[in-house]
Amino acid sequence: MAVVLPSPPATASPGLDGVVTKPDTTTRTPRVKPTKEDLLKTHAVHVQKQANSPENAPRPVKQPNLAFAYPASTKSIREVDIIPLSQLEVNSHHRGSGLILKVISPPFLGAGAVSIVEDEFGNVDKISIYNQNDSSILSGVPEGCIIGVKEPYYTINGKNADGSEDYMICVDHPSDVTLIRFTDPIIPEPLRLGPLLKTAEDWKKAGDTAFLEKDFPTAVFCYTEALDCAEDEGFKPSIYTKRAGTSLILGRYDSAKEDALASRTGTSTDWKAYYTAGRACYGLCNYSESKEYLSKALELNPTNPAIKKEYERCLARLHEEETGDYDFEAIYKSLSPKDVHLDLGSFTRNTEVKASPLHGRGLFATKDLAPGDLVFAEKATLMPNQYEPMRASAALYALTVRQLLDNPSLCKSVLQLYPGEMTYERNPLEGTLVDGVPVLDVFVIEGLRNKNCFSVPMSTLEDTRPTAQEGRQAKGLWVHASNLNHACVPNTLRSFLGDMLISRATRHIKAGEEIFHQYVPVKSLPDVRNGVYKDGWGFECSCTLCVAELKQSSEASREKRKDLLAQVEKILNKKTPRAKTIIPDATIRSVDKLMKQLEEAHEPEIYGRLPRLTLIYGSNWLVGAYRGKKNYSKTIRNAVKVLRNFGFEMPQGAESQDKVWEPRQMFFSEEWHSLMTIHVVVALRRLAEAYSGLGKKEMAERSVEAAEFGYMLVTGFKNDLSNLDR
Repeated sequence: MAVVLPSPPATASPGLDGVVTKPDTTTRTPRVKPTKEDLLKTHAVHVQKQANSPENAPRPVKQPNLAFAYPASTKSIREVDIIPLSQLEVNSHHRGSGLILKVISPPFLGAGAVSIVEDEFGNVDKISIYNQNDSSILSGVPEGCIIGVKEPYYTINGKNADGSEDYMICVDHPSDVTLIRFTDPIIPEPLRLGPLLKTAEDWKKAGDTAFLEKDFPTAVFCYTEALDCAEDEGFKPSIYTKRAGTSLILGRYDSAKEDALASRTGTSTDWKAYYTAGRACYGLCNYSESKEYLSKALELNPTNPAIKKEYERCLARLHEEETGDYDFEAIYKSLSPKDVHLDLGSFTRNTEVKASPLHGRGLFATKDLAPGDLVFAEKATLMPNQYEPMRASAALYALTVRQLLDNPSLCKSVLQLYPGEMTYERNPLEGTLVDGVPVLDVFVIEGLRNKNCFSVPMSTLEDTRPTAQEGRQAKGLWVHASNLNHACVPNTLRSFLGDMLISRATRHIKAGEEIFHQYVPVKSLPDVRNGVYKDGWGFECSCTLCVAELKQSSEASREKRKDLLAQVEKILNKKTPRAKTIIPDATIRSVDKLMKQLEEAHEPEIYGRLPRLTLIYGSNWLVGAYRGKKNYSKTIRNAVKVLRNFGFEMPQGAESQDKVWEPRQMFFSEEWHSLMTIHVVVALRRLAEAYSGLGKKEMAERSVEAAEFGYMLVTGFKNDLSNLDR
């Protein structure tokens, strides 16, 4: 798939750069339309310019603006009233109507495929078809093809050079356009000029030629025409075989499986059909079904090494699904910027999806889990290898639309995700096949992408290193993980390895208990963070911490904490001291004094076993300040306070340098509500350094052991703490 980026906005529609040109929304007939000759002449100039431009330039993506959403058509082209182009009205969606058009120009390939089209009466106009996969011939319809457009949206595309309005049929929803076969009786007689190829054999040969030239969409088109023309049933299996193999290359796994099974003849050569069907199911991550077909292929051809290899791969994925047994270190080493899509099965047996008392669905534990246990590991349903921040969202949107279009079996799991509030009621026919393709509403897809996607580093381990490139994150959809509800103080922590999401328990979780994670890193102030949740997802958090701070703590106490935090941040300028930075004693005393006041502003009866988020920044800063002065006793005292402020239970006297205790046990408290982040690991390392500086080797080793356990939670698997220094 081409690299994707947001498309520049047309004058009549919203763009992605934050600038929205208010469109003319008046429904009317076009004022003046160019002639056929003028349309073709202008179009030819653009096509020629594109032909002279560098090859393989990335095609942009028209990413929908939800403020201008409209529903996809759910009708078949045979259920609408066919109208001429002359009846199109500007800014109308022509519900109940459709167009049968002949493409009379080569396509101009931009954010959409722009072509000049003609109806049976000789009327001409311009059409732009968006959101088609590169695997489809509709991504750039060849001249001479016939298309049907259902409930067409006619709009103003901007201004021409002479100042006149530029009109265009805009096809946003990919299911609103269909390629009509040359033999289809729905084609009006004036458009029925007949294809150049007449027989199934001719179409098959044309398909073979296109295949050899690696023009796989055209090959699929030709094989389909061959099947439509074939009168001899005995000729069809070979065409099904070829179309199945071509679809497999294109990643159209549903079609590949269907055609492979249709190619069976009841002979020993059917091993090829089962082999292709097995590979198609593997591509869809349906490993049980893949095993079934590959087993049948082996029965018919037991010595074939290719079948054996695929069968062993399938067994490995089933083992991962069953046991959650992964070699995460080896997986990490296999990652590269060009190879982030891992060949792994998803382990979800420890969880199940059920109705949540909080919001819609939720994930629940199916067994007791201890801190550090693998809750689940899920391979991304959809995640493009695009880590440029300005392109990641558009890349995921485009991939989602195109994968659902190519593999309709994915629609059920993806389209059940919550897209946020729509301006119209969702249609229950979304995802069902109409005219051979699933009904896809691109505005719904953009909504569910926006509400359910995760921002993903190539690996969380790399992201913890000081040398990590800030902001380089892909975006992906993990359908199982999308059922998780949010809590500011959750019971799990997620990490990433390529397109694998790893979830580990951060405290004891009982069977039947709901599993939570953080949607985004939490803000210190409850009103601020809940504003984020309200704006992004439309809810107010009801976790233990938010209830305590917003419902139980007084408004006066909240305001006092807010004011004191602002004073701390003003003094420190929101920076943490570096290792060799020497902070003036006067500054340290001022911060220490404010931190004591801020600590006193937390009501003990409310915050007794909860995180104190407003204290974390200041106490972290004091750890760095005293570390820089090599004041080990005060480094220990403030590092312990950092851990306490994150909600971890500290034994009485832990702030003393002489106290002997077990830091690792803080992860196993069943009564405290703790918040696990990389800052906890850093605090434990600072604790170890300070103990070592005082010659307390045993406590230093215990602190390192605790830090290693915490780092495992953060990164998803056991790693050396030295990564934090690289």
